[in-house]
Parts: sequence; structure tokens; C-alpha cells
Amino acid sequence: MRVRGGPFIVRLLRASNVEVRELIYEEPRHLLEGKVVLGVTKNFLKLPVAIGVDEILRHCLIVGSTGSGKTSLAKRLAKLLTRYGATVVLDWHGEYFDVADRTVRVGQDEPIEIPVEDPLDVVSLLEEVLELTPPQAYLLTKILRKASSVEFLLDLLESYVPEARWEVETKASLLRKLSFLIKYGKLLKITPPEKLSSTFLSRGKCVSVDLSGLRVLELRRLAALGVLNSIRYIQERKLFDGKVFVIVEEAHNVTSRGGLLVRCLAEVRKLNVGIVVITQSPAALGFEAMNNTNVKIVKTLRSAEDMQTIARSLNLSSDKYSLLSRLELKEALVDAPSLSEPLLVELQG
Repeated sequence: MRVRGGPFIVRLLRASNVEVRELIYEEPRHLLEGKVVLGVTKNFLKLPVAIGVDEILRHCLIVGSTGSGKTSLAKRLAKLLTRYGATVVLDWHGEYFDVADRTVRVGQDEPIEIPVEDPLDVVSLLEEVLELTPPQAYLLTKILRKASSVEFLLDLLESYVPEARWEVETKASLLRKLSFLIKYGKLLKITPPEKLSSTFLSRGKCVSVDLSGLRVLELRRLAALGVLNSIRYIQERKLFDGKVFVIVEEAHNVTSRGGLLVRCLAEVRKLNVGIVVITQSPAALGFEAMNNTNVKIVKTLRSAEDMQTIARSLNLSSDKYSLLSRLELKEALVDAPSLSEPLLVELQG
């Protein structure tokens, strides 16, 4: 017999001798308010597994090998979270068009705003994306004090007259690293924080920032970090009233030790910003980023290094560890503070 029911039915069946093949537990609706239902437990009771929005505001990690279904899960999550605020997707491969209420195609639509309160804001971004040396970062800071756009920055750098011998080689190497901006500079716009547009943020809507049109990896990283930084500035200045959920696809491509994404994971939770970090390689993401996520959803993994990284992060038992390479498309291991242990979940949708 297959039975649906709530707490009363569960207690009644436990006291009876009725043979039940499967029980689908139905949680009272009022207990699911402020939560996102991921699925049900992969056991006899089929208990609903729901994650609180407040938990997601303290960040979420979704990991899984290519083809494991992590993007399908993230797309469903992106849509569900619009009930509680604005959702922004940093869409690496143009996969969210079918769930987004609006898509911003970087390279075709309006330029990405790079908020600059101080020249060091842009320097820190370019230093992270282009791996600038300290002398290059110093010279860039000097030039940026006079620049009002990325294109103008290149003009200033080219016309800059070195004041010391070391600046000659530094200028040449910096121009080489910034050369991609000659072609793509119009896609980026240096903007004072007080003039930032909140166009990416719309309550109850999902906006996809499609980065797939950018063929240069450094430009994708710069655009993604620029959007993330803009959202941080907007929330700091209370230019948007509400919760913001940011889905970061291919997060291993935009993270580095002490970089912007890692800093945001540590800082923006107090600004009502929850970041959903998605990666196929938790080992490449690093422990600093992983340890700053509150909810962890694990799809199937094939790399031994990735499996060991997740096992250490979640303190998995040997039984749960053995599941990591055998999870089915609609299955995941879910860990959250509201759960007593990582649970094997049959995902909805």
C-alpha cells in the first residue's frame, strides 16, 4: 500500500499492523513558509527536505561533475528564490534563458558597470583577474586617478611618460595584460557608487547576466566580478530594498585566495545578499570559499580529489562517502545547519 499523510497518519500507522510499502509524508504548509523545498528523503517515510531562506542568505554551495544535473537544480532554485527577493544569475554558458524573466547579454546590451569609489577598487579587480604584479598594480593606481572610462584608461596608460626606469618595463607589460580591453573596453563602464543602476535587481524576478558571448576568459571574470561588486555596493547604500540571491555559475573561474568572491562570502550576508556558488570542482574552489557556505548540496562526483575535499568539508561517514560517485540524476546529498546530518535526498522537479 502507498499512503500520503501528515503527522497524524504517521502516528496511526506506527500503532497499526497495516503493511505500507511507501509513505509520502506531507508537511503542513505553514511549516514550509520561508523555506525552499528541495525534495524528499530517500527512504520509506519520504520526508520533505526544505532549506530555510535565512540559511541560503548565509550562502549555498552546489557541486557536481559535468552532466550531474547541478545546473538543472540551480535553475529551479533560482526561480523558487524569487518568492523571497531578487535573483541574479551570473550565467557562464547562457543556460538560464528559460527561467529568467529578463536576460542581459553582456557584449550586446548595456555595458557592465564597474563601481569605483577609489582607484583601488578597479585595481583590486584587475589585479585579481589579470594577476598583476605589485609594480603593475601601483602604476595602474596612478593612471586610474585620472580615468573616467576603461577606454580612457588605455589612452592614459599609452601616453604616460615613465618617471623611473622600472616604470618603462612595467608600463609595457601592463599594456600587454590590458590589451584585451582595446577591443572590449566599451563593454565595461567605470561608475561612481552613488550613480549605480539597480537594473539587475527586480523584486520577484530572475535576471540572467549572460556571459557566454564573451570569448576571453579574463573578460568573463571581470564582468562577473563587476556585477557581484555592484550588487554589494547597491546593498551597502540601501539602493534596493529587499533580499538578493546571486547564482554564481563556474565559481572556480572567479575565485582566488582572498579574492572578491571569497571576501563577499565573508561579508555580504549582513547585507541581505545570499550567494549560491556552483562548481564542478570543489577542490579548485578551495576551502576558504567552501567553509563560508552554510548549505551544501552535493551531486555525483567522479574525481577522487573532489570527493575527498567534500568528504572532509562535510565530515562524511564511509557509507555516505561511497555514495558520492554513485548518486543518480535526481539524487543529492544535502547538508545544512537545520539538518542533523547530511541527508540523501530525492530531488523534485
